[in-house]
Amino acid sequence: MLQKNIIKNFAVGCALISLLACGSKGGFESQSTLTGGNNSSSTGSPNPGTPDAYQMLQYKGLISGGNNDGTLVVDIDKANGAILLILPLQINPYIDSVEGEIPDLPGVKFMTYKDDKGVSYFAVSVPLRYIRKGASFLNPARLPNGDALPQIASGELPSLAVAIPGKKNVKFNFYIGVNVVGVYVSSPYDPYIALHFPIRKGLETIGYFHTVPAKSGFDGGFFLNTQMPDSVAAIIDDHFRF
Repeated sequence: MLQKNIIKNFAVGCALISLLACGSKGGFESQSTLTGGNNSSSTGSPNPGTPDAYQMLQYKGLISGGNNDGTLVVDIDKANGAILLILPLQINPYIDSVEGEIPDLPGVKFMTYKDDKGVSYFAVSVPLRYIRKGASFLNPARLPNGDALPQIASGELPSLAVAIPGKKNVKFNFYIGVNVVGVYVSSPYDPYIALHFPIRKGLETIGYFHTVPAKSGFDGGFFLNTQMPDSVAAIIDDHFRF
């Protein structure tokens, strides 16, 4: 039930962003915009009205272990052609309500919200075209505190990193590369211990959730990343024409 509420809250928040944008580019874009104006399948369904492999695709990642065991943190928003990352931030008094998009990455939207228990979450929607095509940037190999990035699901470093300042010294950092996307949130809240938990889709590990303790001169934070397995990437490539 909690996982469904998280997705519902994020969807409602995204809808509110769109309404507030009043038809501008500020809200979640339509699928045709996210996919470069063509959202048709390259092969098409065998019969009209028959869902193709993309529409039947199940890609839900749950944290395995710790206080967030079973929490849904990765999903695909099929209607908008995007991957959703939902980062649990515990009961964190430093996390204010925030929402917006990244000017340098059109279509990437983010927001924070709290569940009925007061637990904060940071959610980000990244168009699939970014992680399928990548970008020609230097590899950002480190967290804001100078540490090397924790274990990356795909084994490959992202090709782009973007930092967005928040309120109360909270910072949001996005990592995007071919087949991998991650988000790091730093705040004065200190997790104290470095913990690492796999994110699983069934028996398959598709990412990792990390707590990052504070160190001298740098706040602590939370890091979540996921890869896109070749089998899933093939379905997405077959459905979309970027």
